Amino acid sequence: MGDYEKYVTEVNNVFAIIEKLKSNWSNTDNSSYIEEINEYKNAVIKAAGFLQQQKKQGNNGV
Repeated sequence: MGDYEKYVTEVNNVFAIIEKLKSNWSNTDNSSYIEEINEYKNAVIKAAGFLQQQKKQGNNGV
């Protein structure tokens, strides 16, 4: 499994866990913290695009 695939798998795992936390925690403070984390989701997705671009160029970051 390449860097891109590993990254995408782990990111999906993280945000799946965040969604579980969001649905199971009713505390307002915790919900606010979870929403703050979700604000980074788009930046994380952009990073996946960068890794995909590197893969296409044949550069594995090594």
